[in-house]
Amino acid sequence: MKTLIDNQGNVSFGIIENPIDMVNYKDYPLKTPMGTPIPFWIRHFLFHQFFFVGLSGPEYIAGLAVVDLKYITNGFFYIYDRNRKKLFEKKALQPPFKKYAHIVTTPEQVSAHFSSKQLNIQIEKHHVSCHTKDIGLEIDLDTSSTKPLRLCSRAGYNGWVYTQKTTPVSCNGKLNFGGQSTTVSSPQYMALMDWTAGYMRRETFWNWAAITSVLPDGRSLGLNLSCGVNETSFTENGFWINGHFTKVDTVSFEYNRDDLFQPWKIRSFDNKVNLTFRAETHRTEKINAVLIASRFTQLIGIFEGSLTTDTSETSFLSNCVGWTEDHFAKW
Repeated sequence: MKTLIDNQGNVSFGIIENPIDMVNYKDYPLKTPMGTPIPFWIRHFLFHQFFFVGLSGPEYIAGLAVVDLKYITNGFFYIYDRNRKKLFEKKALQPPFKKYAHIVTTPEQVSAHFSSKQLNIQIEKHHVSCHTKDIGLEIDLDTSSTKPLRLCSRAGYNGWVYTQKTTPVSCNGKLNFGGQSTTVSSPQYMALMDWTAGYMRRETFWNWAAITSVLPDGRSLGLNLSCGVNETSFTENGFWINGHFTKVDTVSFEYNRDDLFQPWKIRSFDNKVNLTFRAETHRTEKINAVLIASRFTQLIGIFEGSLTTDTSETSFLSNCVGWTEDHFAKW
């Protein structure tokens, strides 16, 4: 079994080519910045995990997530009807004392669940089942044609974050809402997966952009870009065209934080990415409690611009659906 932490307690940092079977965080000797060992029961509450699945197509966009901060758990699920410009959403918070949410630390063999009276999410072996009173999703994900971007980077002085981005992912299943059932299957609909876990910074922020789609000429397209997190010595930036991966340098996000519906400019230092994003809708939440705070906005909209590969081949995007995020967190 390939683990992230070796038998000496050392972390495998950098871009990781081969699969990580187990993120064995319990084997990491987390200490304070001054070198004092942190007791296990405290380390348990400092380890955070989240798993996001996105689905995009010509008529509908869907997203769902399981978030396990140990001292609180969170789940959300939404479907966006692009024709009617309506977002159907359900979200819930749960206390930590029962197993309302759990993400198994095996990123190659995905297993996650969240349960509440309002929302139930079950993800097992790439089958996704998500239901509320009004909306539902049942899909199977096929990752055989996409190699994930696996990355582990430092977080603060002693922490680290492992993230695994998989896009585009072929899928087949159904969406249910408003008493209607709609088939969603590739290549018209494509999915992405974002699996992340680690001893994250107590206070952090990020911008994120992602695409899972098919270009007009039939080539598949996946994209993952971020700024503000997972950038210590390495980045999680890159895109996949027809299964061929292009690594991207640091990326800047230029946007109006007071009006996120104004156009975003997203460019990379190496000039491989030059995109404009315009939002169609968004989901947002604000939490300002004693121990935790979150200002989170996830936007759904259209990308336009260009992507240039390592071999100088340029693909132009027009009316390409995807996501961006603006997020501040204290956790």
